Amino acid sequence: MAEITGPVRVRFAPSPTGYLHIGGVRTALFNWLFAKHYGGQFLLRIEDTDEARFVEGAADNLMDSLRWVGITWDEGPDIGGPHGPYVQSERKQAGIYQPYVEQLLESGHAYMSFTTPEELDQLRAEADARGQKAFRFRGPERDWTLAQQRELAATGKPYTVRLKVPTEGTTHFTDLIRGGEEGISIGNDQLYDIVLLKTTGMPVYHLAHLVDDHLMGITHVLRSDEWVPSAPYHVLLYRAFGWEQPQFAHLPVVLRQDGKGKLSKRKDDVAANRFWERGYLADAMFNYLALQGWSYDDHTEIMTRDEIVERFTVDRVQSSPARWNPEKLRDMNGIYIRKLSPEQVAKQILPFLASAGFEASADYLRTLVPLVHERLEELGQAPELLEFFFKDVSYPDTALLIPKKMDQAGTLAALQAARAKLAPAEGWSHAQLEEQLRALCEELGLKPGQLFGAIRVAVTGRSVAPPLFETLEALGKERTLARLEAAAQALA
Repeated sequence: MAEITGPVRVRFAPSPTGYLHIGGVRTALFNWLFAKHYGGQFLLRIEDTDEARFVEGAADNLMDSLRWVGITWDEGPDIGGPHGPYVQSERKQAGIYQPYVEQLLESGHAYMSFTTPEELDQLRAEADARGQKAFRFRGPERDWTLAQQRELAATGKPYTVRLKVPTEGTTHFTDLIRGGEEGISIGNDQLYDIVLLKTTGMPVYHLAHLVDDHLMGITHVLRSDEWVPSAPYHVLLYRAFGWEQPQFAHLPVVLRQDGKGKLSKRKDDVAANRFWERGYLADAMFNYLALQGWSYDDHTEIMTRDEIVERFTVDRVQSSPARWNPEKLRDMNGIYIRKLSPEQVAKQILPFLASAGFEASADYLRTLVPLVHERLEELGQAPELLEFFFKDVSYPDTALLIPKKMDQAGTLAALQAARAKLAPAEGWSHAQLEEQLRALCEELGLKPGQLFGAIRVAVTGRSVAPPLFETLEALGKERTLARLEAAAQALA
């Protein structure tokens, strides 16, 4: 692999066509890590040349998503920089691309194509009828002189500008991740004359990103391996302009959990904003995404940001696809949540509780956190786990109150006895409560699981809940006695 020496300049250049896909965040992260590890700058550029798919507000959303994970940029649309503007539509309005289109036309590396979309469809249909597996368009105008092209354009006939791809020979390029020392070669007869400029005058990705990368001094292009088939066209464009080509590193795609196809915003719940809405910690997501196509060794998974930056090298990026594993991400998020102090968790879950309509003081919330801290895998689970502390409980199915090997009358008597035992209590610590209720088990001749199970459902409304005695302590004496009474009445 070619030696990488700093300073490097890399970029993440998403299209604002909707919420940022978490796979896109992974690509941005790898670029950011590359810049931090090898020394250099990370740029953010908005590529909004796809007018039909543009979504208002998407650019702001994707910047919010990147900031949430902790990805910041040295130059970009919001902070500017020496190579602005950093939005392609603004660069088009500034006239940045047109001189390069003219340069390609003048040098004979591009031509004006007057073939209409309807004519293209007809040509494809004819090729299909002939049994031609791949339709590779070569416009007749590629053999015209530029003067002939300009003459027809002057009549007002719409045209695109296409790259004049060689019909013979091969195009070769090297990649830091795939292709080995030999690199990747493709026969030019397998290529076609791609569009560089639309009839609207808007440059397409192939031209715009390449001009921008050159003008912004990008040294390395790290992008999804979906772009490998397009790389030969980009190599041809660099040669046509006579520019030094950046080094390519095509990153592995992230497959769906079942391995059947790549992650999709349409099929999978992977819009980046969904993860902070559900209560994923930025550090956990940073750690997990770093492992989507890269590894430090065959066993280390939990790493700090600084450790990942120090250890990230492009030679350890795999060429085979990564696979999304939401269960592993959830487990990792739980590990990071458990690393937080109770005070930190209380602060983090407060917005989720408020959104559910639950109000609590900071002091009271700190007493509740230890009850669910070990069980939290998403901060957004807190309202459901703690709901019975904020709402009255009910018993629509009284059968849940009755433990195994007990009947309704026996359960009613046990709950009444528990209330009578606790009512005169002066202390209300979990240790005191446990001592009194274990003594009551002896008095009633019940197994602890029977009495405690009935009390648990009575005070929480559920059979699975946080530790019982700590729960009773947090509920307080008044609410505990009231719920024991309500449960007894439900059984009476």
